[in-house]
Amino acid sequence: HRLSTIRNADIIGVMFRGKLVEIGTHSELIKKNGIYSELMRIQQAGFDII
Repeated sequence: HRLSTIRNADIIGVMFRGKLVEIGTHSELIKKNGIYSELMRIQQAGFDII
């Protein structure tokens, strides 16, 4: 999945083990330093997220 395709979405929801664990805009989720932020860092480092 390419997270860059959802950067400009009005709202992004992050699911983990079947539960909604984060919700917000790209900027809000990056500032939270949670799962979404970590996935963005991994993908920007050149690794694919499946």
